Amino acid sequence: MENVVAIQNLNHYYQEGRGRRQVIFNINLTIKEGETLFLTGESGSGKTTLISLIGCLRSVQEGSLKILGQELRGAGQSQLMNLRRNLGYVFQHFNLFDFMNICQNVQVSLELQENFDPDQARLKSEALLKKVGLEHRLNAYPRELSGGQKQRVAIARALVHRPKLILADEPTAALDSKTGREVVELIQGLAKQQGSAVLIVTHNNRILDLADRIVRIKDGQLGVGYVEQLSLILPTLTDKQLTEIASKIELRTYEPGLTIIGQGDPAKEFYILIEGTVEVINKNDDSEAIVLERLEQGNFFGEISLLKGDKCIENVRVTSESEAKVMVINRETFLKMIYESKLTNAVINYQMFQRLSKFKFSNH
Repeated sequence: MENVVAIQNLNHYYQEGRGRRQVIFNINLTIKEGETLFLTGESGSGKTTLISLIGCLRSVQEGSLKILGQELRGAGQSQLMNLRRNLGYVFQHFNLFDFMNICQNVQVSLELQENFDPDQARLKSEALLKKVGLEHRLNAYPRELSGGQKQRVAIARALVHRPKLILADEPTAALDSKTGREVVELIQGLAKQQGSAVLIVTHNNRILDLADRIVRIKDGQLGVGYVEQLSLILPTLTDKQLTEIASKIELRTYEPGLTIIGQGDPAKEFYILIEGTVEVINKNDDSEAIVLERLEQGNFFGEISLLKGDKCIENVRVTSESEAKVMVINRETFLKMIYESKLTNAVINYQMFQRLSKFKFSNH
C-alpha cells in the first residue's frame, strides 16, 4: 500500500513575543491507503497543530511532510489548494452553514473541485446523504437536526468528493457515546468503500477498538500509546491491568529480513506487532523452510512457546518489504497477565489452539 502521508523529522514553532516556542518535536509518521489511524493525547499536547499541518492549513517550517507524494515544505498556494481538494475535513462542531439546507451544505465541497457541474453535484450530494441515513431530510436546515444528524451531514460533506485522506478532529466530542461510535463507524465504512485513509484525533477511549493503529502525542513528541494499543489488541484487560502492563513494555524495531524469534530459542517474550509484516516459518532438518503464516499489524505471537514449553517451535522473521515495530512483554508479565485475566487467558489460548491446528504442531 502507498503512503498517503509521510512525515520525517517534523518540527513546528509558535511565535511568542521576540522569541518562539517549539510545539512539535522531530515527528516521524506514515499513514497508508485504507488505514484508520487514531491520534490521542492530552489537551495542549500538539494534536491540533499536527492535524492542521497535515491538512495543509499551516505552513511546514522544518522537516518533511508529504501528502500523496507531494512535499508541503515550500509549497505555493496553488499547490496547497490542489492538495486540499484531495482532503476531507470533519470538525468537532460540524461547521455547517445555517442558511443552507443540508444538501446545499454537502454540495459546497464539490463547488471547490475542478469541472464543477451543479446537476451532478446535487445528485452526488443526495446519494451520499442517503448513505448516511438522511434521505428523508434533504431539504432540512442544520437548526432542525440533532447533533448526530449534523455530524452525519459533515461526514457526507467531507467524503462527497472522494478524498484520498479524511481528517477528523474530535468528531465524537459533542455526541453521546452511542452516537459517537456510530459516527466513527460511518466514517470508516464510507472511507473503506472509497479507499481513503483516515486520521482521527480523539480523547474518546470508548472508540479506540475501531482503529487500525493508535499513536499518542505528548508534549509535542509522538510515541506509541501503549495503553491504547494494548486495549485495541487485548480489550479483555481492565484499565488497571492495561496501565500496569504498559509500564513494562519494551518497544523494538527490527530491520527488513531480520529474525525476531529463532526456532529452538528459549521462550522468553510475548510480542505484539504494531507496524510492518512478519512471517512465521517452520524448518525441519530434512526439509525446506515453509511459511506457515503472515502476520500484519495488530497480531501477536510468541504465545505458543510461552504456554506449551521452554523452546520456540517456529521462526518469526520480518518480511523484506519494510521494518517491523513490536511491543515486547517479558515472560513474567505475560504469565501474570493471563493468570489475573481469565478472559485474556481464554482469548490467547483460543488463538494458540487455532494456530496449532493450522500449523499441525499438535504433536509438539
